[in-house]
Formats: sequence, C-alpha cells, structure tokens
Amino acid sequence: MKFTRTGLAAVVFVAGMFGGVIAAASSDDTLVRAKSLYAAAAYDEALAVLDHLENAPAEDSTSIAEYRVFCLLALDRGEEARKNIDSILHSNPRYRPSPDEASPRIQGIVRDVRRESLPKIVVERYTAAKAAFERKDPGAAQQFDDVLALLDDRDLDQTSTLNDLRAVASAFRDLARAVAAFTTSAAEVKPAPQALPPQDQVRSIIYTAADTDVTPPVAQSQKMPTWRPSPLEAMQEFRGALRLLIDESGAVVSATMPATTRAAYDAQLIKAAREWKFLPAQKQGVPVRYLKLLEVQLKPTGS
Repeated sequence: MKFTRTGLAAVVFVAGMFGGVIAAASSDDTLVRAKSLYAAAAYDEALAVLDHLENAPAEDSTSIAEYRVFCLLALDRGEEARKNIDSILHSNPRYRPSPDEASPRIQGIVRDVRRESLPKIVVERYTAAKAAFERKDPGAAQQFDDVLALLDDRDLDQTSTLNDLRAVASAFRDLARAVAAFTTSAAEVKPAPQALPPQDQVRSIIYTAADTDVTPPVAQSQKMPTWRPSPLEAMQEFRGALRLLIDESGAVVSATMPATTRAAYDAQLIKAAREWKFLPAQKQGVPVRYLKLLEVQLKPTGS
C-alpha cells in the first residue's frame, strides 16, 4: 500500500489530534471527573481516576477516600470497602458521609463500621495521649479532650470498660492542664515564696509531670495487692487512676483514686500505696514533693 505525501500528512495530523486527546484525558484525572464517572455508574473508570490522585490537595483526601468506598460498594467489593472506611475513621474518627452524597445503604454500612472500629480507635487515641502526657507534651491535655469527645459519639456503645476509660482520661486530662489546681488542692497551706530561701522555695512547691525541669520519683518498692475478682468480674476489664503525693523523702503522704476500679480493690490499693517507697523527685539536685498519677488496669483472667 502506498501513501501519497498529502495522505501521509493527513495521517500525521490525525495522530496528532488523538495524541492531544490522550494527553487531555490524562490531565483530567481530577476528583470532579471521578465524581462524574461515579454519577454515570462508570465505577471502574472512577476508581482508576481516584487511584491516580496521589498528589491531590490535602483537603481533598477525605473525599477521594470516600468516593473510593462508594465505588467499591457499587462494585460489590464490600470487604475492601469496609477496610477503606476503617482507614478513613483512623484518620478522622468523626467521619460520616453526607446524606446528600451517600445513599441510606452506604450510610448504614459506614455506621456499622464505625460501631466496630470506634472502641479500638478510642483506646489507641487514649494510649497516644497518655504517651504524650508522659513525654510532658503540652498538647497532651487536648489529646485527652479529643478522647473524651470521642467517647460521647452516638455510634459508640457505652460499656463498663469505656466508662472506666472516660474516668481515667478525665483524671489525666485534669492533671495535664491544671497543675495549679492540683497544687492548691494538695497543699492547703504554702508559705509565701519571697519569705523563704531559694532551696526552701523549691521544696515548698508540689511538682507534677508538667514540670519539665523536675526529675520524677522512681519506685523502689511498689507492691500491688492481688485482685480476687468474682466470676463475673473476671470476664471484664476495669481501669482506674491512682493519685499519689510523694514527699521529699520518697514516702507517699497521700493516696486517692480520682478514677475508681472496684470499691473493694480500690481500698486495698490505697492502703498498699501508702506503704510504697520512692526515690524522691528532684529539682536542681534538691528533693521535692511530687504529685504522680498512675493508671490502674484490672484485666480479664488469662489475658
């Protein structure tokens, strides 16, 4: 087959046109296009577009993940969709699809996954907040606030374990953001600092984990009482918080439970804690009084 010069030029021109269409199509991989394809029931094509949106603006990330879920559900890939919903919730536990964009069926599936995933996410967020508290991170109080807000979510079934976690998170939150309040409540009478020599000024104050220039007390003897649960209690987990005021000698001068576990065990724990001994906290090499908060966990038998 022979091409004339004019015919060859026409072929090159047509190829150039198609090349331009292909380039334009690839540059059209946007969230808007994916939504249009989804609306047209072209779910596989919409997924392909969504998979190419790796460099999309951060504010579009939830919508991209959301429409991926919509497409997967439309394609009857339910298990994969549920995993993607769980991933969205780990990034944004408050996520719920808008009724304007999600059918009642999709909303119901998201709600089911939320009910399954939220208890684990709450514990993970609490653990992260407690680690921030122990690092003396000033943002720890806000993290505990976020945990407490999440515990009020209407899709979260309120169990005794989560109620215990609420009390413990509240106790840690209060200590992280209200050092002055704890100092006032633990020391009713405090000499005026200007009337004391510098070393005695240091000793007269009660310090906490919020004081980054203080070395916390270290336990030397800290024997926990044995928990003897009833058959029903042995199947449950309980969380509490023990607040200790440790003096300059390392002795526990006060032990209270701002978040309780079981009444009988709390009484034993407080009694035992008063006998604990610590290396005292120190500030600039001077032993000081210290308010310490410990989490208490009573776990199911065999866990």
